[in-house]
Amino acid sequence: MIKVLAETKDTVTLRRKDFRALLDAAEDSLDLAAVRAHRAFEDRVGWDVARRNYLTRDEAQRLLDGENPVRVWREKRGMTQRSLAEAAQIAGSYLAEIESGKKPGSNVALRRIAEILEVPMENLASNSNVLPSSGLQPVTRAEKAAARLAKLAEAGSGRDRLEDEARAIIAEWLEIAGREGVRHQVKAALWALRNIVTELSSDWARIASDQDRIRDTGAARRMSRISAALEAAVDTLTAESRKL
Repeated sequence: MIKVLAETKDTVTLRRKDFRALLDAAEDSLDLAAVRAHRAFEDRVGWDVARRNYLTRDEAQRLLDGENPVRVWREKRGMTQRSLAEAAQIAGSYLAEIESGKKPGSNVALRRIAEILEVPMENLASNSNVLPSSGLQPVTRAEKAAARLAKLAEAGSGRDRLEDEARAIIAEWLEIAGREGVRHQVKAALWALRNIVTELSSDWARIASDQDRIRDTGAARRMSRISAALEAAVDTLTAESRKL
């Protein structure tokens, strides 16, 4: 129970421990609201997409140590400086200066970078306006497309089918980008997709190797086929990206 010691029209006097209890309760309420909001976000976009925005311990430490957030988030997305600069339509030298701290980056530049990396602008610079989600959304699109390719490969589709599907995905992205005027975002989406599918192919190759070691040759062959099909998709994505 919170006991009021004295009260006037404008003030209320409490014991220090009661005052602290009220503050703790308020903080708990804010924490619970944040947890509920975050769980709602995970339910809405799915765990695989949501986890792309979770910083690892090392990434968080890099930010705490003062490393530029643009560089940390760019590397988290698996993008080179060149690919991000092209996608954000800014000079590569300018992006390098932002990442090195030589220049703070204009709101326009940071807005474009945030759009490509799919992070709120406050994650990149504290004095910038929050960016509403818009455009092609490269990271989210890449996650969904990778799941689409993985599902086909795991169902037994071969290299040709995966190559066709990769081309279909690019065609869909180009259509969306052309309609919304964000064609520059397609390369960023392609880069993210190539990285994800490359990781998936490597994972299946490792599993195939493990199965081969325990002499389960049937499982090893099936998993090797999955890896090869995904690798074919990577090759197609790489070739198509050079045409953009």
